[in-house]
Amino acid sequence: CIFFVGSYRDNEINQEHAVFTLMAELDLCGVPSTTMRLAGLNECDLNAMLADSIRAFPRTTKSLSRIVYQKTNGNPYFVKAFLKSLVDRHILNYSLRERRWVWDLRRISSEDITTNVLYFLSQRMSALTESAQTALKVLSCFGIKVRKSIVSHLIATSRYPDFQAGLDEANEERLLE
Repeated sequence: CIFFVGSYRDNEINQEHAVFTLMAELDLCGVPSTTMRLAGLNECDLNAMLADSIRAFPRTTKSLSRIVYQKTNGNPYFVKAFLKSLVDRHILNYSLRERRWVWDLRRISSEDITTNVLYFLSQRMSALTESAQTALKVLSCFGIKVRKSIVSHLIATSRYPDFQAGLDEANEERLLE
């Protein structure tokens, strides 16, 4: 028994791509397959998520969620990253005096945010210190999961003197799980 999961961005490949050839061959051989198309959040769902996140009534967050939707096309990862950047820059923040979240719609509207999630992530990564970038680069060589013994060895080696500091920063930025 083999379980295979493949993914692609349908806006980046055409029908001649190898993944489609593989799917056609599997179909000819009678191998059952399931295709799932994942889309971003629609504007209504994004508003509900945003209202729930900041504990506000959906009617009060509609204008904010409309702008966030326009900037992110409903991509959940990009929505999260965009909102975090707004909070980090105090464009969206919690007002102790008003006891609620407040935002500046004009500033959020004028934000020059690309629709490419990878570009946004690379901007975020380039803002990290050199030690954090090095730690992430080294860890990426080991895949999506790294054993604690490897991390311990990397921390102890003289080749990466600031490895622990880099890990701490990457954790603080929620780039590691």
